[in-house]
Amino acid sequence: MKKLIYSLPTSLFEIFAVEFNGYGFEILNRNIEETVFAIYVEDNELNSVKEAVQEIFEDLGNGTLILEEDIKEENWEEKWKEHFKPIKIPPFVIIPEWEIYEGDLIPIKLKIGKAFGTGLHPSTQIVLSLIPEYIEKGDSVLDIGTGSGILSIASKKIGAGLVKGIDIQPEAVEECKTNSWENEVEILCEKKSFEEINERYDIVLANLQIDIFKEAFDKISKLFRKYLIISGIYGEKERSQILNLSKDLDLELLKEVSKKDEGLEEKWYGFVFRHSKKN
Repeated sequence: MKKLIYSLPTSLFEIFAVEFNGYGFEILNRNIEETVFAIYVEDNELNSVKEAVQEIFEDLGNGTLILEEDIKEENWEEKWKEHFKPIKIPPFVIIPEWEIYEGDLIPIKLKIGKAFGTGLHPSTQIVLSLIPEYIEKGDSVLDIGTGSGILSIASKKIGAGLVKGIDIQPEAVEECKTNSWENEVEILCEKKSFEEINERYDIVLANLQIDIFKEAFDKISKLFRKYLIISGIYGEKERSQILNLSKDLDLELLKEVSKKDEGLEEKWYGFVFRHSKKN
């Protein structure tokens, strides 16, 4: 097994985290200027993971591989157990797949993946906090950019009917399938772009980059009937951009949620929209 240590300007790291959706990383050091983080990967997946990271770095115009080193395979599970602690986002609690939970929250199990200590991205936590308020029993749900499948699983556990999680990364689709099995819920995990979706769903979840919303918010807005729950919006500039886009599409803002991330100056935002009643 390999440990890949990367450096990236902190101003770009959160964009990387959203792009690297479905995978984990360990933050080794973080300040206003720089974030140093590690990704743990099996030897047979080393090249594909390195290529995926490099592609994101090229899009961002920055990012460096500092060190690549071997780690002992037998220590892998113990490292997970040491770093991956339960994360509470009521009514949910995120736990590693080996742990037995006996509390009052709804457990979502995540299987050992390509890294530990992810802590869940703030944008993911925002959507998780909104799911219980807007998804009703029997609602159909489309999760765009499903990654690990955590939002799809949460939707199903809260009582949703048909739940489909789509992602353009085949590795993410496999993670979605694995975690769905671990949680004993039925999720349709598919390798597909939202541009290939023609049917409408009661609820659409989209934890994506602002660039994607700027290019395709009109398409995404046509895929839901009741509510559109989005996140992945960082800082006041992106917040203003998404609100302006929603007005152009006659979407009504129902709720706005923000969350501060340690080490960053600005907040992450999430929003709930519905179609304007005049439409």
